Parts: sequence; C-alpha cells; structure tokens
Amino acid sequence: MNAAPVQEAGQTTAAKAVNATKNAAQKALNFMRNVSTQNVQSPENPLFWVLIVAVVFLFIFCIQLIMNARSNVSNAGNINAITEEKVAALQAKFSIQYKDRKTLLEAVNDEEISEQENCLINFQPLTVIQPGFLGPVKNGVYNEREGVTAALRMGARCLVIPIDFFDKDTMAKPFPDANTPCMLFRDAAGTIRSLNAGDLGKVFQTIADVAWSDLVFQKNDPLILVLYFVNTPPEGTKEYLNFLSKVAVSLSPLTPYLLTQTPEGVYNRQGRQDDLLFVNTNQLEKKLLIFCNVDTSGFRTATRDFKRTYTPKEDLDYWVHLRIYKNNADTPMGMTGVPGKTEKARAILDRTNYYVTMPTDTQTKKTATDGTKEAFMISISPEGQNPSKEVATLILNSYGAQSVPLYLTDYTADFTSVLGMWPLAWKAKPKAIRYVRAPPIQVAQQSAAANANGGQVTSPT
Repeated sequence: MNAAPVQEAGQTTAAKAVNATKNAAQKALNFMRNVSTQNVQSPENPLFWVLIVAVVFLFIFCIQLIMNARSNVSNAGNINAITEEKVAALQAKFSIQYKDRKTLLEAVNDEEISEQENCLINFQPLTVIQPGFLGPVKNGVYNEREGVTAALRMGARCLVIPIDFFDKDTMAKPFPDANTPCMLFRDAAGTIRSLNAGDLGKVFQTIADVAWSDLVFQKNDPLILVLYFVNTPPEGTKEYLNFLSKVAVSLSPLTPYLLTQTPEGVYNRQGRQDDLLFVNTNQLEKKLLIFCNVDTSGFRTATRDFKRTYTPKEDLDYWVHLRIYKNNADTPMGMTGVPGKTEKARAILDRTNYYVTMPTDTQTKKTATDGTKEAFMISISPEGQNPSKEVATLILNSYGAQSVPLYLTDYTADFTSVLGMWPLAWKAKPKAIRYVRAPPIQVAQQSAAANANGGQVTSPT
C-alpha cells in the first residue's frame, strides 16, 4: 500500500498559511544560526536545550500550519460553493445527454447481433470512472448523488469505482477517518487533489435508487460495477479482509440486483467467471455484475486463518463475479495483479497507452484483437483525462476493447465528440472482431430400426 501524499493547498487561505509557515521557519532558522555561533555542543550549556526545544517547536508548528492550510481549503463553505457551481454546470451541460440511449435489447436488434454473438463480451457499454466526482481536477469535490445520477441518466451501464484510503491521520475533516474505504481523486503522482472524499455507501445507494428506476431508459439492462482498489492494507492479513469487508457492507443496497444463482449454476465467488461473458445477455436482465481487481478468496478460509466468520453481507468474495488482472506486472494499476500460470484472465485492466503504442504489424494486431474475444478489456486514460476520439476509435473499433472509462469533469468539444460514439448505451463491437459462440450440438434422433420394437426384431426364445 502506498502512503497517501499530502494534499496540495490551492486556495488563498491555504496560501497565506503556507507563507506564514515559511516566515516562521525563516525566523527560527535565523535564531538557530545566531545560537550556532556560540558553544552549544555541551548539554550542560542552557542554550543547547533552548535549541532543542526550538527545533521541536518549529516542527510541531509547521505541521499544525500545514494541517490548518489543508483544513482551510477543505472547509464546508468552500466545498459547498464549488459543489453548487459544479452541480449547476452538470445540470446545464450534461442534461442534454439525458436522452434515449437505446437499451441492450434494442442494441441486439439494431446491430443485427446473431444468436451466437449475443453475449456480453461483444458489447462496449458507456463507462464512467469516478462517478460522483464533479471536478475540477485540482481542488475538486465529490457529490455522490448528483454525479452518479448524472452518469446513469446519460446511459452509463458500467461504472468504475476507485477504492482508496489513507493509513494515518494526514487528512482533516471532511475526509473520513484513517483506514476507511473511500474514493479519492489523485493526480498522476498520487497526490490527493479532491477537497473531500467520495462515500462508497452513498455511491452504491444512489446506484440502487436510480439504475433500475424510471429515471433511466435502460432500467431492464444489467449494470457492471468495477471495484478498482487503488490501495489496500497488506494482502493476506486480517486488516486486508476487514478493509474489503467494509466495502462489502457498503454494497448492501444493491443486494436485490446481485446476480447469484441461475439454472446454469451459481455465479457468486467467481463460480462461473469463465462463462459469464459468453452467456446470452437475456439471462442478465436487471442484474448487477461485479468485477474486482484484488484477490477476495481469503474470505473462504477466514474462519481457519483468523478465527472470524464473515456473513455473506460482509464477505466481498461472495459479491464478486469476475477477477480483474493486468497485462504487465510493471504497469501501475492500483492493486491489480497479473494472473498466475494456471489462471485464465477473463478481465484485464490497462492504460490506453497499451493500445496506442502497440506495434501495427498484422500478427500483433490479430493477437490483441483475439484477446478481446476472451477477456473484458478496460482501457483507462491518465487521471482526469479523457481519450481523444481518435484514440477511443482505435481502442474500440480496431482492437475491440470493451470499456473506455470517461471522466465527467469537463464538457469540452473533444469530450462530447467521444461521448457521441455511444448513440446506444451498449455499443456493439464491429462484426469482424466479435466472438462467435459455438452453436449447440444437435443430438440426432435414433433410427426406429435401432429399436427392437420399432425394427420388428424378434427376440430369440
């Protein structure tokens, strides 16, 4: 787990506090220079202890001022003001996108999807990452209800939820307590840029309230929820399971929609993850599908390992249908790991750069395209940035990746151009690169002649 860098203070009040810190530090340094000209090497000299106390005081004072600076930026009044501004922009600019993006069933018909092609892996749902974060990218705010509702009303049926935390009290209110799973907006260097945190419980409650309601046109469609853990406590520990368990409990409002048991089998605990992407989409109507980028199997042995039994509500492994991996161990993708030698990855998380920098020779392209027929590919842009239409077209139409998550933090012409690639909530992959399910084997009728009675064969006496 990477420690959370301290948030940069970006408002006037914070700048004043930082300047005060610099002035105080400069005065203290001047004092210490004056003292250093005297003989203070011996603890018997009173000035020696004066110097020690001064250093300690300076350290505490600077820490306090930095905390105050962050608090001044993240105060309720400032957050409310930015929230009001961003909600007004969201409603004014994004509301035009609250239109009839056709449903999965309509996509099947309009795109002429054959019975053998009608499976989840052949669709590219409109995807939003960091739903609930209104922006701006620097010193932005979360408002879970407004942000998640906007994403769903636009037709998004795949939501990527970055799950994060900080492991010590480096953040003041309104951030949650240390070690609490939440959403944090970080820049590429890992510095927290949001003025508050996203509450997972509020995010999931809003999804439950809106995703299958009359507020959206796709209320009978499945919804894919990607739990993207950015940081966790060390894997294999009780703290790790307890952290994941808190996330499971926050998912409770979504219980009625969770895909569990069907005539084909049980999907909980990744029980049918090799089949999920290839079943007929009719079997997934109004269902919640959860993909997750960390190992949740520790819940299965928690009673033995940690003397604790988690109920299904507390057990994230019970909720997860599909494990997500990454292609390369060196690619920083939160806590995502690479598959083991005996594991078959059915979902892959990677950067858009993976496809953009890929060699263009025929064999490399074919290998990459074939990969999207076997795994659900999620291609994420750098933090806070949306791909250009050119890049999105390359990833979706040339290689057939299933998901290109979008940030709803701006409304530029480039962004609306990319958004326009989804006239339907579920964009079908180009026909030439779709997976085609093998037709069912027809069992031949037995010839009547093979039957003793039908063939009028006389039994020997």
